[in-house]
Amino acid sequence: MFWKKTILVVSVLTVFCVLAAAFVFIPNYLDEEQRIRDSSTSCSKYRDFLQTAEKWNELGDTVQANGVYGLALDLYTKGKCTKVH
Repeated sequence: MFWKKTILVVSVLTVFCVLAAAFVFIPNYLDEEQRIRDSSTSCSKYRDFLQTAEKWNELGDTVQANGVYGLALDLYTKGKCTKVH
C-alpha cells in the first residue's frame, strides 16, 4: 500500500513538473521561432511591399496598390510572417 501511494505521488509530481516546464519553455521557443521567421527575406519584403501598396493607395492608383498588396500577401503566406496588414 505504501509503494502504491509513493508511486502515485511521484507520478503526479513528474507530470506536474513536465507541464510546468512546458508552460515555461514552449512559449519562449515559439516566440524565438517567430522572430527568426520575421527576420527572413520573405517577411522583410512583405513589410516593404505592404508599405508600397499603402503609398500607391494614397496616390489614388488602386489597381497598382491591389497588385502590390497581392504580392505582399503571397510573401506573408510564404514566410509565415507576423501579420501587419
